[in-house]
Amino acid sequence: MADNTESSGTEAAGSTETTGIPNPFTELVTSFRALKGAPKGFWYTNYIYWLDGVAYFGMLTLLAMYFHDILGMTDDSGHKIVSAYMALITGFMLVFGPISDKLGVRKSLLVSAALYIIGRAALPLAPHILPVDSGLLLAVVFGGLLLAAAGNGFMQPASYAGVRKFSDKDTAAMGYGLLYAGMNLGIVFIGFASSRIRSGLHIGDVVNIDGFGIEGVMWFCVGVNVLMLLGLLFFFTPKVEREAEQAGSDEEEEKAGLAIKASNPLVGALNWLKQSPLSNARFMFFIFALMPVQTLFAYQFLVMPQYVTRAFSEVVANNMEMIVNVSNPLIIVLGVPIITAMTRKVPVYKMMIIGSVVSALPTFFFVLGPSFWLLMAYLVLFSIGEAMWQPRFLQYAAELAPEGQTGAYIAFANLPWFMIKFIAGWYTGRMMDIYCPAEGPLNTETMWLIYGLIAITSPIMLVAAGRWVRKGIDK
Repeated sequence: MADNTESSGTEAAGSTETTGIPNPFTELVTSFRALKGAPKGFWYTNYIYWLDGVAYFGMLTLLAMYFHDILGMTDDSGHKIVSAYMALITGFMLVFGPISDKLGVRKSLLVSAALYIIGRAALPLAPHILPVDSGLLLAVVFGGLLLAAAGNGFMQPASYAGVRKFSDKDTAAMGYGLLYAGMNLGIVFIGFASSRIRSGLHIGDVVNIDGFGIEGVMWFCVGVNVLMLLGLLFFFTPKVEREAEQAGSDEEEEKAGLAIKASNPLVGALNWLKQSPLSNARFMFFIFALMPVQTLFAYQFLVMPQYVTRAFSEVVANNMEMIVNVSNPLIIVLGVPIITAMTRKVPVYKMMIIGSVVSALPTFFFVLGPSFWLLMAYLVLFSIGEAMWQPRFLQYAAELAPEGQTGAYIAFANLPWFMIKFIAGWYTGRMMDIYCPAEGPLNTETMWLIYGLIAITSPIMLVAAGRWVRKGIDK
């Protein structure tokens, strides 16, 4: 998903092999056996990151709706704020990543949880204690978002550093996989929970429980962050952290540290300045050719929640989070190892083309109008396409990199996604105001036609320039 894709590709990028991938199920069993001896700090880090996935995506999915439905903003203004918020998260990693290294894993996670609680509580609390139209209300809400984004700036670097420090050569690989899988399972959990908290539970005349609305979900997410803080204070103690560090392997820490450095925006930026991937025209074309199809990830949070709640029936709208936030992470977690094994002999560049086509084409389903089954078909096919091309994205960037410059190339490959976070909100909100307003006639078919035409340009460009780009890795 949009804001954590940098993490998901880290391990895949470390290998440039396109054939001979081991059986994923055999590897899974072997890796889980090795995890039996992992220290408590390893498991607590995964537990905290799972809770972070629950709270972060629970808030993010409803954020654009919050600005429109609770604060009365236009979609245009709300989407710009959400877009800036997502981009700030990456920006804060630049600022707080190095500080996190100095504080250590546990202290960084404590700071993150505290910032989450204060920042996220401001959103559901402010409208009830301050005048809705006041500048002070907006200042409190914006301040809350800044604190929450700063919390993310500590959380991700500290979590990945924790896996690095608390694992050895037998558990490191699965450790990173568990961290990413846990985040996605957190999305699945909040997808089910958020729908019921927001809309309630209504089953004919037998069950009729009212929901607590958007603010209720936000308070739930704050409660999850409180659980994070309590877990860190009473279970993930300094003693547990010291024991976990002693159990980790220094040799493996160094190896795994390469993956962290590759995904750390600050280190990546410094390496880029030294070795200048900008000088590689094939590389630059490759990463920006995929930028159009990557916009679909941003739509999952900026467009899809409001589209489903406005264009579909009440039953579908009341279960929006369950529909939008469950299928994608489940398919990614379960589908990536299977699809990787099935396509191990397919050239990487060819898989990029096929995967981006599978992701982009279903967008045109919506040109036929709002339909629940077309919506589900889109979410499933889009997720399968993501599972096909996204793990190969950074791998191919690594293959394009000259000897000794892999880390810089991998880090710089995330630049288009960082730019999308800034850019998308500047047009998606306006598109919602025009084609899918909260009140008035809907013309969602035109909106999705435009989005589909944008996304499909990625595989078209990859096909058109295929021979030229492939020369960069033909040895």
